[in-house]
Amino acid sequence: MIPDLQLLEPDLKQILYSCVEHVQATKAALYLPTSYDLTEKTFEVVTSYQFSDSLRRIVKSSDDLVDRLLVKRTPFFVNGVAADQRFSELLFRQGTDRLLAAPLFARGRFIGFIDMRDKAGRKPFDTPDLNAAQQIVDNLIELLGVKNLFGLAPLKLVETPPQRVDPDPPQPVRHSEPQVVTRPRDLSPEAMKAIAAARQIMSRRQLPAATPKRILTEQDFEVVRLLLPASLAIPGAVLACFSAIGHANNPQSIVAIATVTEDAMQMLQSHLQAWLKRANKPLNVAPRPQLIYPFGIQVVPVSAAGISTILSAPVNAQSVEGLVLTVAFERIPEGQAQRGLHIFLRQIEQSVESAIAATVSRNDRQVLAEKLLEPDFTKYPDLVEHSRQVSEIAQRFATLLDLPPAQVETIRLAGLVHDVGLRLLDYDRIYKRPNLTAEEMRALAEHPVVGAALVEPILGSEIAQAVLRHHERPDGKGYPSRMSGSQIPLSARILAVVDAWVAMTSNMYQPSLSREESAARMHEGAGTQFDEALVARFLPALDQIGA
Repeated sequence: MIPDLQLLEPDLKQILYSCVEHVQATKAALYLPTSYDLTEKTFEVVTSYQFSDSLRRIVKSSDDLVDRLLVKRTPFFVNGVAADQRFSELLFRQGTDRLLAAPLFARGRFIGFIDMRDKAGRKPFDTPDLNAAQQIVDNLIELLGVKNLFGLAPLKLVETPPQRVDPDPPQPVRHSEPQVVTRPRDLSPEAMKAIAAARQIMSRRQLPAATPKRILTEQDFEVVRLLLPASLAIPGAVLACFSAIGHANNPQSIVAIATVTEDAMQMLQSHLQAWLKRANKPLNVAPRPQLIYPFGIQVVPVSAAGISTILSAPVNAQSVEGLVLTVAFERIPEGQAQRGLHIFLRQIEQSVESAIAATVSRNDRQVLAEKLLEPDFTKYPDLVEHSRQVSEIAQRFATLLDLPPAQVETIRLAGLVHDVGLRLLDYDRIYKRPNLTAEEMRALAEHPVVGAALVEPILGSEIAQAVLRHHERPDGKGYPSRMSGSQIPLSARILAVVDAWVAMTSNMYQPSLSREESAARMHEGAGTQFDEALVARFLPALDQIGA
């Protein structure tokens, strides 16, 4: 400890005792720098009361608590071991479940902080405690300033230079106009103009409003529910629960290593109700939660007597709110279990973000795809219907083939816009007209190129490639590039099969064929016009995919 601080320790402790009186914290510690060089950002406990943690006598800027204070620069509190995963292990190790920390900032520099724990009467810390903590911080900074520590000596507001006595002072010079004196630190006229121009530009701009979080939908909940059984891999976990707070029915999903007894269920729900009340969340939870036993029914059930600790924590996804994870342990979690819980929470948060992003992206791209069809295609109802049928059947066929969801979505959207290039090729003049000239046929054969050019900047290169290649053939006789075999993207090969089937079985350009005749023509073209393996999977599944 710095010698000056050792001499000052009684005065610092006296101020720290204000944490008992004004914040009602049952224990507290004051951390200050280990040296006068504040750039080192290493801090040690210089005084404390009822505070014991040998592992935290000295902390660095990489410490989670210090990092949070350096970034936020304001006091904050955490009520509950699972309320903030960054501090769960810290609270566990010290046997506390409430934390209030206040940084010492002075003249733009981080001087140290106060770590307070467990308000008397097991009460949670609240906003008035933040104000009281800030007053204690101000008193500490004032004391350090009086002692001229860490460069906090009081500054003089006006510094008068010493007066020089001149025995023969010069007479003042009178000017007809006042002179403008440019001080060395004045900005140049060019810099001032740049600032004025920037302010004018920014005054016209409005920052986009923050995207509000949305309540978890049933579809979102289904996605994260699939990951819940993995929580039972956390050491000591016997039961885990997802609760969608704020949802219309507040659904719950519970997994357990064995049958859950009624008293264990009541214990879980009572804990969750208390946690929700402290977090100011809606108190109603699902009356009939979904119970899943990944390991089957076991001989020894999960009972209230076998549960020592239950922790709840919000899943802090950026775009959605209302998801709470609750885990019951047969023993108080140790380091390995705590790390497992933190890792699982992060995985859940990433999965929720991915699910929401996929849903939002799907909706946005669907709107864009529809815009590519409208309003021009309102004049061509048969073509619109054809495009929608190709999209729906191709999506179901791709799903049947067990393709990844992202690829299925690419195929669905490509099917919707595969013929969009036709609208720029005099289609209104030749739509449904029989006996087209060779020149008109050659012009229509350009529609994959035109369509890909329209689609690529809006829906991306993968969809554009499917549009561009959906008239290529495995035998190399297709267009526009005479690709063959596996050179043709799978999405385009699927569209070629579905596009031909829908065209043959409808009367879009010619009288429709029966399913039997259409299937026969598909068989004939397998391996030349169409991908042989895809035809072999497509035709037996016609009823299954609604083709």
